[in-house]
Amino acid sequence: MILNMSQTDVLKDFCALLLCGHQEKAFRRCKECMENAADEYGGIPDILYVLSGNDVDPDDPFGNMASDDKQSVKPQYYLISTDAGAPDLEDFFWFVENLRTARGLDFTIDEEKFSDDDCIMEWLAELAAQLENLYIVDFDGASEDYHFTIMSKNDCKKAMDLFQKMTSHIDGYTFKSFVITSDFQG
Repeated sequence: MILNMSQTDVLKDFCALLLCGHQEKAFRRCKECMENAADEYGGIPDILYVLSGNDVDPDDPFGNMASDDKQSVKPQYYLISTDAGAPDLEDFFWFVENLRTARGLDFTIDEEKFSDDDCIMEWLAELAAQLENLYIVDFDGASEDYHFTIMSKNDCKKAMDLFQKMTSHIDGYTFKSFVITSDFQG
């Protein structure tokens, strides 16, 4: 499906907001994902993986993840993509620290309030409770994976609006985005 000008602009704005500025290579790869989508998800899961630095190698016939040098975006720096069973707590802190640095955010985490016995759902709820004037926004990627970032309230609203516009034309699956709060249950 070829994107019209309006759809292209929404995708460009979404990518730029999530990546803290326009990155042409990442935008072009995301556009390619939408235009070449072969299923009812319209390329949205692929876009979220591209923006998190977990893109598949388009030259690999088996669809394996591309090596770091072929990624359009540094892995896990602006958007974190992880499945419900991963990561371990140390990796979660590493992801959040990378995100904090890449997005230029100012917050600290009381790591003592997190437990290795918990999983990402509890960690996200605890992180949300610790953030002041910042919000965790999650984008539905048509799977059990989490695709989230941390933003100001205004940027969070913009990102959610753009995501809704970007996915509204897709038939077969209804995408959602939402703010993760301290009572998050997954």
